[in-house]
Amino acid sequence: MMGKRLKKIFGLILINIILVSGSLNAETVYADIRAKIEIEKTEMPLKICVDEENKKTALQIVAAWKKIYKNNGVELMVIPSGQQASEEKVQEIQNEITTGEGPDVFLAEGPNPTWSEQRAVVFEDPQKEMYQGTFLSLKPYMKYFDIDILEEKILSAGVANEEQILLPMTYDYFLYAFTTQDLPENTKISRNWLELARQKEKAIQQIVGQRSGVQFFDTFSEVVDYKKKTLLYSEEQIKKVLDETVALKTRSLALNWKIKDTGVVSLNDLEELGGEKTVHTVFAMPNQEGGFTANVTLYAGINKNTKQPLKAVSFLQMLYSEEVLSGKGIELEDRREASNIRFPQGVSIYKKELEKRMRSLSRQDQKQIKTIQEEVNTVRFYSVWDRELNSLLSKYEAQEDEKQKEHVFIKTIQKWKGKIQK
Repeated sequence: MMGKRLKKIFGLILINIILVSGSLNAETVYADIRAKIEIEKTEMPLKICVDEENKKTALQIVAAWKKIYKNNGVELMVIPSGQQASEEKVQEIQNEITTGEGPDVFLAEGPNPTWSEQRAVVFEDPQKEMYQGTFLSLKPYMKYFDIDILEEKILSAGVANEEQILLPMTYDYFLYAFTTQDLPENTKISRNWLELARQKEKAIQQIVGQRSGVQFFDTFSEVVDYKKKTLLYSEEQIKKVLDETVALKTRSLALNWKIKDTGVVSLNDLEELGGEKTVHTVFAMPNQEGGFTANVTLYAGINKNTKQPLKAVSFLQMLYSEEVLSGKGIELEDRREASNIRFPQGVSIYKKELEKRMRSLSRQDQKQIKTIQEEVNTVRFYSVWDRELNSLLSKYEAQEDEKQKEHVFIKTIQKWKGKIQK
């Protein structure tokens, strides 16, 4: 009897030990994988600037962060949707930054010219801000990040003066997908922009001509060198692209080609091409350097004014961890925090993300998209320059004669040069 009783007691003790150790392990799963940062012991909340669209996702990260860093205070500074409301909040945040205050962390978007409804963003030209010292350099803190799980090509867009300043989170570009029957004359899609613009294939002429007004900025790589404060394209180069694009749009409008099954999707929505047996001819709008331009749609950075840089870094370390980016989440106490997170702005910088997105595609479609991905030769932030380029094309093609076109062109270039020097 005594032996059975001792076994029972021992069993209960063992169960309790397992439960307690299990709980402790759950609390330290994240810390075991990645060393916890010794953050500043301040009474100030960590202020995080985020737009309305990403508020819910940010709160999921905050919940995990507060558990690991023992309920440190967090304040979200949310930029609302809508033009007027976003402008008012952005102005308020910019005023705080000017006075040496403002958010500690930014989870921000660039001004995407393809938005159906435009809204204000805190930084209209993120690259310019990198060179002007708006953000804290992350160079001393990169040891806290597992950069091996991130796409190096995308990450490099956040480098200025050989230092990591911003961390891209998501990126995107447009894909064109035709079924074979819609391309009776086509054998190979050109990777050169000029050749594509002169493509004889009617279906390509029509769709690229129609999209060129919206995507004119994608035919360029980086537009400005902020280190040298100069345009990266000569006036002759810009004018040649303008003339070719106007001619392409004119030709496409004259076509009556009926496209039966054509998809124009962003990389972010490529699941729309899904179906194991569906095979497309897939291509993207090439730039003038013979590759493709990917645009950073969401990025993170730390305010140079922050009084608690390690606290800010610890939040970003969690945001860019494999647990969060993979969707597995962080096992804490009795639940997983920050699991199945997906930012709506595009494909994340996590190396395995695109592969996961392509699972529903046919093997041929996957192969073509992987090739396009490998040929991305420019990764840049959406900025005011995208809007400027599209606006120039719109004004230029609206003129009735060459003299008027020349006047609009010269006036715009002069304005651009003045803007770069500021």
